[in-house]
Amino acid sequence: MDSRIPVTIITGFLGAGKTTLLNQLIKDHPQKKFAIIENEFGEIGIDGGLIVGTDENIFELSNGCICCSLSEGFYETITKLLDSPHPFNHLLIETTGIADPDSIIKAFLSMEVIQMNFRLDSVICLADCANMEDLIDEQPEVRKQLALADVVLLNKADTIQENYLKKLQAVIIGINSTATIYPVEFANLSGVDLLDLKAFSARTIEKSSMSFQNLSIVGDAIDPQPSLLSKPIVHSTKHHHEHQHDIKSFGFKIPGSFDMMKFDIWMESFLYFNQDTVFRVKGILSFDNVPEKGIFQAVRSNYMIEAGEKWGTEARFSILIFIGKELNQKMLDENLCQLLAKPVEAIKSEAG
Repeated sequence: MDSRIPVTIITGFLGAGKTTLLNQLIKDHPQKKFAIIENEFGEIGIDGGLIVGTDENIFELSNGCICCSLSEGFYETITKLLDSPHPFNHLLIETTGIADPDSIIKAFLSMEVIQMNFRLDSVICLADCANMEDLIDEQPEVRKQLALADVVLLNKADTIQENYLKKLQAVIIGINSTATIYPVEFANLSGVDLLDLKAFSARTIEKSSMSFQNLSIVGDAIDPQPSLLSKPIVHSTKHHHEHQHDIKSFGFKIPGSFDMMKFDIWMESFLYFNQDTVFRVKGILSFDNVPEKGIFQAVRSNYMIEAGEKWGTEARFSILIFIGKELNQKMLDENLCQLLAKPVEAIKSEAG
């Protein structure tokens, strides 16, 4: 059993309702002992009636929870919480509304000391229904927040018409079709459970990858003799001006198994050179001569592969889902084909 402390990251632009959500979560889960990190310009937004005392910039709350602001470096703040005498069993992080949360997410995927004590549970994004579409056009951070989210709360849903609500949901799906969307009012979570979602667990990643709808089959329409070395990095300089909704999600189903060394070298290079345009990648991998499924997830340039269940007697395949902007699907298709242990034509011939 995983004894690490689960972490929920709450993001969203200024005025979306993050602090309201934070206070609501504290109220709705009295059995939890939360630690809360607030990052909105270093100001504590917790309901003042809950604060009963302070101890070295750590605020003790009346329900036994503790709270602090991210006034120092992230690692230093985490260390202070772990060293404090206050026990807690869930960490909530409210990010600043004027930035995307990728640096905090990456810390939980790349810093060994943090990984030993915490497990990333989910990223929740609040979006203000009345202003979301304009903010998507004007603020690139809003698009990134939506792209990195596991759950999107369309807040203040009571202020707009139902047909416009459906349009906003379609916009979010176009950016991040792997996110779960809930329309809410005043960040009211009646009937919605946002804790212990295990969105970053191997089982959840595998389940969401298998249910992803926008999959194309790698190798169906490619140059049979592409050069991997001439095209190792996928990038396109095309720009989209209609509503500037330039972040999209799409996926590939790849027959057969990857050569592990080729895949590792290519993926590390791809993510490094495209970290400004690739926000999240996740999926299921089959590696040649490896009995277990590889559960893959990446945020910007950091990635990890966990061992999943063993493959059965079914034909091997991989699924990779990309969320980003200015990505060339055809070039990705060609690159992924060249990472296979056997040529895609041989795999299809064996299957046929």
